[in-house]
Amino acid sequence: MKDKLKNSMWMIAEKLIAVFGLIFVTSYVAKYVGPTTFGIISISMLVFQFIQSIALMGSDVILLKRLSQNHHSGMRLMMATFLLVLVIYGILAASGMLIMGEEWSAEARVFVCAAAIACLFSSLDLVNIYNEAMLNARLNVIANLAGLAISLTVRFFISYYGLDPQLLSIPIVLATFIPFAIKLTIFLKYHRQVPIPALRQMKKYSRYMVASGISLVFSVIAVAIYTRVNQISVSYFLGVKEAGIFSVALTLATAWVFLPNALLASFFPAFFAERDDRQSIIKAQKLHLLVIGVSSLVILAIWLLSGWFIRDFYGAEYLDAVAPTLLLSVGAMCAVLSSVMDRFIIKYNGYRYLVKKTFVVLLICVASSLLLVPYFGLNGAAMSVVLTEFLSFSLLNYFFPAQPVMRIHQIFINPRKLWLLFNNIKTSDSKESLS
Repeated sequence: MKDKLKNSMWMIAEKLIAVFGLIFVTSYVAKYVGPTTFGIISISMLVFQFIQSIALMGSDVILLKRLSQNHHSGMRLMMATFLLVLVIYGILAASGMLIMGEEWSAEARVFVCAAAIACLFSSLDLVNIYNEAMLNARLNVIANLAGLAISLTVRFFISYYGLDPQLLSIPIVLATFIPFAIKLTIFLKYHRQVPIPALRQMKKYSRYMVASGISLVFSVIAVAIYTRVNQISVSYFLGVKEAGIFSVALTLATAWVFLPNALLASFFPAFFAERDDRQSIIKAQKLHLLVIGVSSLVILAIWLLSGWFIRDFYGAEYLDAVAPTLLLSVGAMCAVLSSVMDRFIIKYNGYRYLVKKTFVVLLICVASSLLLVPYFGLNGAAMSVVLTEFLSFSLLNYFFPAQPVMRIHQIFINPRKLWLLFNNIKTSDSKESLS
C-alpha cells in the first residue's frame, strides 16, 4: 500500500510541474508565433497523436496486465510489440506526412515532420509501461521532467531571442526523445542479460498482440477521434488560426482535471471493494459531490481570471478563447463525472456496454460538431464538447442493465436527500440508502 501511494504521489507531482510549465511557457511561445503558426503546430501534433493511438492498439493495457502477471513473458511481449508498433506507426505516419505535405507550406511541413518524429518516440516508449507495472513511476517522472525542462527552456530562448519560428520544431522532438532515451538507457543497463526472442517467437508474440489488440483498437480509434473531433472541425470550418485559439482554450480548460482525478484515485479502491449495492450507489454519489465541489471552485476561478490571463500571457489575438475556455471547463467537469460513472459500470463488468457507449458518444460528438461549429464558431465547438460529455456522464449510462444507474443521479434533483448525503459525507459506513 505504501509503495502504491508513493507511486501515485510521484505521478501527481509530475502532472503538477508539467501543467504549470506547459501553460506558462506555451503561452509565451503562442504569443510570439501568433495564432496561425500555433494552430499549425497544434494540428500537426493532433494528427500524429491520433496515428500513435492506432499504432499502439491498446498495447499499453495488454502489456501492463502481462507484465504484472508474468514478468518474463511480459518482457518478450514488450520486445515484439516494440517492432510491431514501429512498423505500423511508420506506415501510417508516412501516409499522413504525404497527405499533409501536399496541402501545407514549406514552413508547415517542418512542424509536420517534427510532430511525426516526436510521436514516434512517444509510441515506442514501452519502458514507460514497464516502469508503471513495476511500481517505478519515479523513474518515469524524472525522465519526463528532464525532457520537459529542456524542451521548455529551448522554447523559451527561441521566443525570447526572436529566432526563426521553425526552430520550435527542435523542442517538439526533444520533449519525447529525451525521456525515451533516458528510460531506454536505464532499462538496458539493468536488463542486459535478457535474451532477445528468436524470430519465430517474435512472430508468435506479434500475432498475439494483434489478436488481443484488434478487439480494443476500434474502441481506441473511437476515443481518439471523439476527443479530437472539435479541433478538426474548427480547423476545417474556421481555419488554422482559429484552431490555434481553440487549442489555447482547450489547454487552459483541461489543465486542472488532474486535481479531481488524483483525489478520485484515492477513493476508487474502497469503491471497488464495496460489496453492498446500495452502499456502492451512495459512494458513487459522494464521489460526484467531490468532483462537483472541486470543479466548481476551479470553474469560478476561470470565469473570474481567464480574460486577464489570456490577454496578459497569450496576447490580444487570443481573446476569442475566453468564452470557449469557460464552456470547455464545464465540459471537463462532465468528463471527470463520466469517468466516475464508467468506474461504476466497470465494477459490474460492463465492458461491452462501455464499448458501445463509446461509439454512441463518437456519433453525438461528430453530429453536434458538424452542426454547431459552422454556425457558432469557437463557442459552437465548446458547446459540442459540453453536450457530448454531459450525455456521456448522464443519459448514456441509464441503459446499463446490471444496475439502476439512474438512481445515482436522482438524488441531485431531490433537495432533502441531497442534504442528507451532504451531511453524511464523513460517515462512509452509513447503511441508509439515499436513492
